[in-house]
Amino acid sequence: MTKGDDVIVSGPADGEETPPTPSRSTRGGRSQGGKAAAEAETAAEPATPGEEAGPDVPHQGDDGPRSGFFASGATEWASLADAHAAAPGGTYSTGISGHGADIGVLGTDSGTGLGVGVLGTVTNPVNSQPAVYGFTQGSGPGVQGESDGSGPGVLGTDNGTGLGYGVVGELTNPGNTRAAVFGTTAGTGAAVEGDSNGAGPGVFGFSEGSGPGVRGSSVGPNPGVEGQSSGTGPGVLALNDGSGPALEVQGPATFSRSGLARIAAKKTSVRVSFPGVTPTSMVLATVQTIAKGVGVAAAVPEADSFVLKLTKAPKIDVVVAWFVLGS
Repeated sequence: MTKGDDVIVSGPADGEETPPTPSRSTRGGRSQGGKAAAEAETAAEPATPGEEAGPDVPHQGDDGPRSGFFASGATEWASLADAHAAAPGGTYSTGISGHGADIGVLGTDSGTGLGVGVLGTVTNPVNSQPAVYGFTQGSGPGVQGESDGSGPGVLGTDNGTGLGYGVVGELTNPGNTRAAVFGTTAGTGAAVEGDSNGAGPGVFGFSEGSGPGVRGSSVGPNPGVEGQSSGTGPGVLALNDGSGPALEVQGPATFSRSGLARIAAKKTSVRVSFPGVTPTSMVLATVQTIAKGVGVAAAVPEADSFVLKLTKAPKIDVVVAWFVLGS
């Protein structure tokens, strides 16, 4: 029995319409015959030297084991070792082809196993193709992972030994305005999170085009980009190794360590309580009220406070703006 002749089609179940026979059911140039004739021919024909016969695969509706192609129902069929399986872009040699009204191929641990549901592996070092590939011409994703437990819906890893990326999002259509990687959430966690346990950044953005390396956007009261640190490092670091500015702000800027202090008429100073100020902090201050001959003489930082001193006592109340820098 040659690989090209390893073809059997089961009949429909009682009360079921005859399923459409895919074109590859006549592989090897031989039309599909009756069950008895096919069995007799299969039993009489030896395998081609150097080539093993196809495996016997039992399936519902047959009196015994069958191999090659089998069909069941009008909307479900499967094919084993099809050398001419139709797929987007042409025909390909496939190990298994499956089609179903709901699921084409299903892999499961049956609720009791500890292994993977579906495994795709590539062991050829020069093979640049993915171990698992998903393709769609519809509005759904090419590959989707879903988790109802505590594990991730999709995991990408180097397995502790590789040198490649864990997850790559790539768009090559210049007219595509979508993001290469998109995350959305209806919960309280981040839509996209990066975590680093090494020397690299948790999230890295790089641009060689006209767009920014990283962009955050918000249409509500929440920030477009937020940086937070619970340690000794900065929440956000702006760094420029070239000739441009490390930080550029377009629009109003607000700082939590700034404010206004009022010095009453005929007074020359006021103490401003502000947690986090230390004797080494830098306090900038300027008079906001026009008062002849009155200015800021000094801004003296202390522990959790600082003192604003005027050059002389004003005849009216004076407002002083202040800004604390450093720790």
